[in-house]
Amino acid sequence: MPTLLTLVQLRETVQACIEDVAAWCTGKPRLFDMPRPEQQIQFELACRLREALRLRTQNAGWDRLSYDASQPGPGAVAATKMRPPIHVDARQLFGVVGTASRTAGEPDLALAVHVLRSAPATLELDEDGAPAKQRWLPASLLAEGALLEERVAQLDRLSRASCDGTLFVVYSNEARRRTAVDSREIASWASWQTPLDTLWWTARHFRAKARV
Repeated sequence: MPTLLTLVQLRETVQACIEDVAAWCTGKPRLFDMPRPEQQIQFELACRLREALRLRTQNAGWDRLSYDASQPGPGAVAATKMRPPIHVDARQLFGVVGTASRTAGEPDLALAVHVLRSAPATLELDEDGAPAKQRWLPASLLAEGALLEERVAQLDRLSRASCDGTLFVVYSNEARRRTAVDSREIASWASWQTPLDTLWWTARHFRAKARV
């Protein structure tokens, strides 16, 4: 017989998985050389959360977690009702009977990962103007900060629709630059954890305002 979870237990499980993934990031020195490190981090978080919920509920067949690896462009998160990268139908975890969606198109639990990454110390381009020694072009951290605020707004909207949300933010500064993150122009609400001298992370939780 599967074990049912309370909302508090679900939140504890999410936090434990985030801390586990944050520790995993410290052991992956090439992670932030990837074109889209947030995609790999989100995948790791989704896998860990699915397995943790199966273990905690003693239900090896539970699989109501979805993962979306698509990359939204500027304005896409704020302008549409697209789902966050990780979304969970948690009704079965709470013992709610029935399969119909509580609110059409809305999950019960939503998670997103956002990576802020400083530009490398040097950037060498080839004859075509592409990076010669890395697979990604530096992006404006202020632009990334604007996308981060869009994600905050999305999760805040979902919280008002009875959805619990968590935003996991990772900041990599291998070049040790003085960036907009360091001056608190980006994510001024954040209380950063510092597992490495070039890596910081934080999690912001969006509590469901009501639950039916």
